Amino acid sequence: MDIFDEIRFIARKTQNPYLKEARSAGQKIMGYLCSYVPEEILHAAGFIPYRLRTVESLGTEKGDLYYSALNCSFVRHCFDKAVRGDFDFLDGVIFFNGCDHSRRMYDNWRDLYRERQAGPGFLHMLIAPHKISQTALNRYTDELSKLVRALEESFGLKITDQKLHNSICLYNEKRSLLAQLFAMRKGEKVPLTGAESIRLVLALSAVPVEKAVSLLEKMIDACQDRNVAKPGDLRLFMAGGCMEEADHMQLIEDQGAVVVADNLCLGARSVHTPIEEDLPPVPAIARRYLTHLSCPRMVNDFYSRSHYFEETIRDFSVDAVITDKLMFCDLWGGEAFLLKSEARRLGIPILTLEREMHGGGAGQVQTRVQAFFEKIANLTQDDA
Repeated sequence: MDIFDEIRFIARKTQNPYLKEARSAGQKIMGYLCSYVPEEILHAAGFIPYRLRTVESLGTEKGDLYYSALNCSFVRHCFDKAVRGDFDFLDGVIFFNGCDHSRRMYDNWRDLYRERQAGPGFLHMLIAPHKISQTALNRYTDELSKLVRALEESFGLKITDQKLHNSICLYNEKRSLLAQLFAMRKGEKVPLTGAESIRLVLALSAVPVEKAVSLLEKMIDACQDRNVAKPGDLRLFMAGGCMEEADHMQLIEDQGAVVVADNLCLGARSVHTPIEEDLPPVPAIARRYLTHLSCPRMVNDFYSRSHYFEETIRDFSVDAVITDKLMFCDLWGGEAFLLKSEARRLGIPILTLEREMHGGGAGQVQTRVQAFFEKIANLTQDDA
């Protein structure tokens, strides 16, 4: 099995052989929900951080007993898996107030545990401010200190500054390698499709970080002389929230494009901004996670996202932009509107898509994307 097949195999499974092997050796696994939850603290506590996922979901029938039909399909699929026991191998879950849909998963999972003793007993709600400021940073630092104390008291362990420093160095190395790989898409030769990029980040969030570093080194070697871009392909920037369905991304790319840059939860946001290694660990972690490339939950940071958007379009020679949101995601609904204005200002074509996670609709997506690409081609011919 080559590195691409291995990544594809890990990404499409809820569990994988590396998790099972670690579990057999006595290592604990801690689930989490969002890119604002610091993996370094979980790793320093001796856990393998594991990002909750909807792959292998059988539907939302059981999740819908706890959620409204107006909640996003990610949380309904994810909680459906929790009810079915797919996440019973976890030793705890860290929740986050990314949005009200995901925040409610904490309440629902707590009720599920009380009613059925289903899933892990350790359920912790991590709160992060929705603004970036010194006051917000102090508040978030306090929240991370509370998380450290909760892990220490619940599992009878000690999270020292030295352990945190070691974890910070490991995760910085992982980010650096991933950033190196993503930067290779700046050139005319594009070594990785958008679909492969999603699979890669999804896989890396479900294996021990030491293994993730090893997989990334193999991937960089395999990508040195690789080019997945076909003649005439548009170079795309993708923006959106949670996107695990690599097939959805592949469908978009198959219409005549290759994704070269993004602001996706399983994309650039996971590599942006290293943690400063010479600062006290917890404040340094808080600073990185509060100020890295943000998603629209950060209400006073659109200027930074807009700057990244403009800079990336220029540096990666982007031809067009697609924003892709889940239904009922108000955060990305507002962001798509603002990005449309920015794209017009920059003179770059933009398309907004909306979907249900694992909800089908491939034909409709294909038609809309085809029409969008044909419109760009016609504009290019008119200019010529």
